[in-house]
Amino acid sequence: MNPGAFSVRDTKERSVTTLEQARRAAYDLSPTVRQKAAVHLGTHGDATLARELVTLLVAEPDFFVRETLTWAVCRHPQTALPHLLAALGTDPQARVQVLHALSKIQAPEAVDHILPLAADDDPAVAMKAWWALGRTGAPEAAPALLPHLGSGDEEQQRELSRALEQLGEPGVEGLAAALADEDPTVRRHATQALVLIGDPAARPAAAALAATAEADEQDIAMVALEALAVLDAPEVEPALERLRDGEDRFRSLTAQWLLADREERAARR
Repeated sequence: MNPGAFSVRDTKERSVTTLEQARRAAYDLSPTVRQKAAVHLGTHGDATLARELVTLLVAEPDFFVRETLTWAVCRHPQTALPHLLAALGTDPQARVQVLHALSKIQAPEAVDHILPLAADDDPAVAMKAWWALGRTGAPEAAPALLPHLGSGDEEQQRELSRALEQLGEPGVEGLAAALADEDPTVRRHATQALVLIGDPAARPAAAALAATAEADEQDIAMVALEALAVLDAPEVEPALERLRDGEDRFRSLTAQWLLADREERAARR
């Protein structure tokens, strides 16, 4: 143990009351002690502690302490940012937590540093990079996210959809184009992401969603209908009416229900 650190017994007998005590306690063997120290440093520390907080964050093995340290780091975003960016070159577990902090700070100047990690060999790093990029809302994030549509396991696809939801409008044009991809897995994933993005950001994809709802495989078409039906776009009503009057009974019934639902929602407004 660090000779200046508190023991578990110490913390039962006295509180962390000064920044210097908290700094010593941050290196204790007990996660409970370290978390208590992180709370104190985040509450009472100033920006001069940002570098040390990032160092602690990168080295911290306990999930709950890392979350508290992330909060403490994000209390001083501009001061912490260069230290977080420097820490992106560390081991994968540390990069995941650094990206987690960057996703909270949402600094546009971090985007160029995060972009290469969207294709990282470690899925955990890549998924957290997707989330961080999505949270920035930067247009340049879209070309880094869209190539991963339809790839990976269920968790990876879900995390990419969540990132695209956060990104919103900058990703919609690429998602609309992906609805015409020859791979049905890509089309399905793009449609699911557009459901999450919703109105009004997804309106530019209305025509592509209408075409998918009318012509694609039934399971993809149903998701496209879900995405299309909530959009306030001129293409929606005619597409639903064509499907309602079409020969495909399942799509016809679904479109009929969606038209009635839209009418009810419009009346409530």
